[in-house]
Amino acid sequence: MLNEKHFTGHWWVVLLLLLLMLIDGSLASVLAQWIMRPNFMGTPQLTLLGLIMITLFVPEEKYITWIAAIIGLLFDTFYTGILGVNALLFPLVIYTIRQIRPYIPRTPVFVGMVYIIGLLLYGIANYIMNRFIGFGTGNVVMLIANHLGPGLTVNLALFVIVYGPLHRLLDNLAEE
Repeated sequence: MLNEKHFTGHWWVVLLLLLLMLIDGSLASVLAQWIMRPNFMGTPQLTLLGLIMITLFVPEEKYITWIAAIIGLLFDTFYTGILGVNALLFPLVIYTIRQIRPYIPRTPVFVGMVYIIGLLLYGIANYIMNRFIGFGTGNVVMLIANHLGPGLTVNLALFVIVYGPLHRLLDNLAEE
């Protein structure tokens, strides 16, 4: 107990999430003509992927919920302009992932399935929040066909590309 080494990489986690947040915006801007159309909104969610993978692979990061709230607030400020939605939803997704973490093997297939669960939870909760505050007008069929389906397609392609390097980085971070 006294010789346990405490996790000290909190700033690396914050820096990684800020970098992923900026890459989210850059990808959305560069790929907008292909992935963001009125009937196909495949928004990149690398920040959410980073949060989920940090929750799974760096269990010693006890401040991840607070970091998720701050990153969500920055995300709201930087991208959406509706303060509070992501600041509430990112910690909600992290809380859910923390509850199921003991039962999840750390293999790419299972991490991908957890990412799908996180994306669906985030997408549905985002829809509900936007409807609640009066910014959403579409029905559930449009949500599934125009947002969740294309979003899952784009983000699973990004997951395949980013999983390996991000997994190695988080393993090294967890070993420190």
